[in-house]
Amino acid sequence: MKNRHSEIIPGLYMKLLPIQIVLVIIGGVNAIIDNAFASFLLGPDAMAVTGLFSPVTNFLNAINVLVFGGAQLLCGKFLGKHMTERTASIFSLDMVTIIFVSAILTLSCEIVPGPIAVTLGASTGLADELAGYIRGFAPGLPFFCLGTQFTAFLQLERQEKRSYIAVASMFVLNAFFNWLFIAVFHMGLFGLGLSTSVGNFFFCLIQALYYFSGKSLLRFSLKSIRISDLPQVLVNGLPGAVTQACIFFRGIIINHLIARYIGESGLAALSAVNSFGSVYWAVPAGVTSAVMVLGSVYAGEEDKDGLAVLMKTFLKRGVGLVVLISAILSACCVPLTGLFFRDPAAPVWRMTMMGFLLFPLSSPISALTVGFSNYYHCMQREGIVRIVSVIDGLIGVCLFALLLVPAAGMDGMWIAQILGCAFSLLALYSYAAIRNRKILCSFREILCFPEQFGVPDEKRIDISVRSLEEVVNISRSVWDFCERQGVEERRKNCASLCVEELAGNIVEHGFTDRKKHCIDIRVSLVNEDIMLILKDDCRAFNPTEAAALFDPDDKAHNIGLRIAARMAKSMSYQNTLGLNILIITV
Repeated sequence: MKNRHSEIIPGLYMKLLPIQIVLVIIGGVNAIIDNAFASFLLGPDAMAVTGLFSPVTNFLNAINVLVFGGAQLLCGKFLGKHMTERTASIFSLDMVTIIFVSAILTLSCEIVPGPIAVTLGASTGLADELAGYIRGFAPGLPFFCLGTQFTAFLQLERQEKRSYIAVASMFVLNAFFNWLFIAVFHMGLFGLGLSTSVGNFFFCLIQALYYFSGKSLLRFSLKSIRISDLPQVLVNGLPGAVTQACIFFRGIIINHLIARYIGESGLAALSAVNSFGSVYWAVPAGVTSAVMVLGSVYAGEEDKDGLAVLMKTFLKRGVGLVVLISAILSACCVPLTGLFFRDPAAPVWRMTMMGFLLFPLSSPISALTVGFSNYYHCMQREGIVRIVSVIDGLIGVCLFALLLVPAAGMDGMWIAQILGCAFSLLALYSYAAIRNRKILCSFREILCFPEQFGVPDEKRIDISVRSLEEVVNISRSVWDFCERQGVEERRKNCASLCVEELAGNIVEHGFTDRKKHCIDIRVSLVNEDIMLILKDDCRAFNPTEAAALFDPDDKAHNIGLRIAARMAKSMSYQNTLGLNILIITV
């Protein structure tokens, strides 16, 4: 038995990474597919068109983050407070909101594609072609936005495999219809956009079917929606949306800057790097999004140790992974360039190669900034989060690009990306230093916990259990804690017996699949009540369903659960992100 520093968190963090990466990678892979078909079937001008369109993807991300980012954070806090019905209400509100907003976007793109093309920076020669691409892309907008919401919520249902199938189907269908619409039916850039719409439709449909199966925990219900929750959802999603909106405007500024000082070769190079960068950025975005998902839950529980372990896991495993992938991509800059352009003597070749060499260097810096910004967002440090969102999304890169691109061309653009990210990280560090009123010397100082946050150390004990042998010592540890708190004899015995019986039951029935498991146990004194929280990463199992568990003809059946249910003042259960969470008040 060990003092608990939430041994479950590192494993849970790594389990969350794949689906968080998938959430970000979708648009990037579609961009690579479209760019490849555009380059080899339609020519370099088509690449420039898809490059001009890239800010629209950032705008869609801003809308998605505003809605599902805010809903995700609010759901995490409700789950941390064990309010499952409120979580389902937020789910329904999220669905209605995103359908309404995406429908307006689709109508706008179909009615005024020309003005949108000009706003994105298209010259007279490219404006019509970009408008055609927008018309083809627009019908799939609601399905893309809605499918993204499903991907975020399905992880709460442990249905990641369905999301993976949906994403894979989307990519395959996008590539197939690109070939069909361009090579066979000669539909040009309109066909290029339309093929993405078809892929988005099936991406959404495959995931939506789960919510019609009757198996989902979260049920859509118009009656459950509380419109009063919408402002809070939008406020919670605002920092992430501001970042994406800033990236949208940054993309337009960069488009105009490159068009003026470098020309179409620069736009084509930017398109190639951005399309692959969107896929690569899914790794940094995934490791930082996992901070948001888990951080919101542990912030809702006011668990300082859990948050500290989460951020250490993010630094060691998350940022470490980003550094590794960045180094590999920089080393592969030449073959990556060859995916988009065939002539090494062409100016666009060198511009693109330098982009693949330098662009990944900014990612570890950006991951640090976004990860800690997400943490501060969970802790409701909204002021610094908004400031860093604007610096990271717009001011930093644009400031350095305006200084360097006129003099250094595309090399200046890639260097500006690195300097802009460093500027954002410096702003975040300065905030933490100012708040602590000194140069930061410890990890806890960076986390900036509020003084009244969480249960005081002397009012709780935390234990991790990984084997049956460790269970036998729990009862004494809990009894000693209650003794120090001055708890009366009956409740001391009740709390210690409940924890021992329940932990033993979990080990006996949940540790049977040859996988490594852990039980995180917290015992705390809250308003004179003894609160017991047991978390385990075994298969889903609800011990409060008395009718299914207690066999009246077998008095020995689930004896530990019988004892706990009889002695506890209250007992509740939920399964969140693959964790069984049992809360008992004595």
